[in-house]
Amino acid sequence: RPAAAAAAEAAAAGDLAGYADADRAFHRELLSLGGNEQLVSVAQELHRRSQWPLPGAPRARRAELVRDAAEHTALLEALIAGDLPLVEQLLRPHFGVG
Repeated sequence: RPAAAAAAEAAAAGDLAGYADADRAFHRELLSLGGNEQLVSVAQELHRRSQWPLPGAPRARRAELVRDAAEHTALLEALIAGDLPLVEQLLRPHFGVG
């Protein structure tokens, strides 16, 4: 929850660098729950590489950061509730799948 809250605060402030750090922390902590440190390491590196746009690409707008942070909170609540169908429903658009 602290990582999700930090991401939401950075998003609301329009702090792209702060959001990027909090976003990576959220995903790292979430993946760590599975106990597979190799997966966490690989995913962390891929996330870091994909997070920063190429030169000339448009920067994320505050509304996009706020929406992404809200998805984290919804995902976390669905996981805590054990609602796996909702978790899957939330993950697909968050990662741009389906």
